[in-house]
Amino acid sequence: MAKLIQAIATYGPRIKLLEAVLPQRFMELITHRTTLSTGVVKNVQESEVETLIGLLKEGRPVHTGVAIFTPVIDSKGNLSVSVRVDKRINAALNTSGAFTGRVSNSTNIGKTTQEIVSLWNDANPDDLIESGAQ
Repeated sequence: MAKLIQAIATYGPRIKLLEAVLPQRFMELITHRTTLSTGVVKNVQESEVETLIGLLKEGRPVHTGVAIFTPVIDSKGNLSVSVRVDKRINAALNTSGAFTGRVSNSTNIGKTTQEIVSLWNDANPDDLIESGAQ
């Protein structure tokens, strides 16, 4: 018997990610949009990281204008950072027609879980997802 996660992984919509932008390229793009030199942008970025680390070590959430960074701890005492992206970024991505990337299974956008399960069950009659297994 198949699991719901298999159906979602197979038929759910997913962004086809392109190659990641490296820090050097990101800095070049910023220098083209501003009057700042590459060296200044790099220094600001390094200063931002060092300042962020210092504030997080104090137990402070940090609002940068790009994201909110919050220190968190698990039950074993391991520290990590939770990151929430600024609302403006998500809003810009969700503006109609703004996203120019590619989406696999885009025809399945808006389908319910049951519709995704039906797609799986139709394609895999020997490995069904039972309705109670959802």
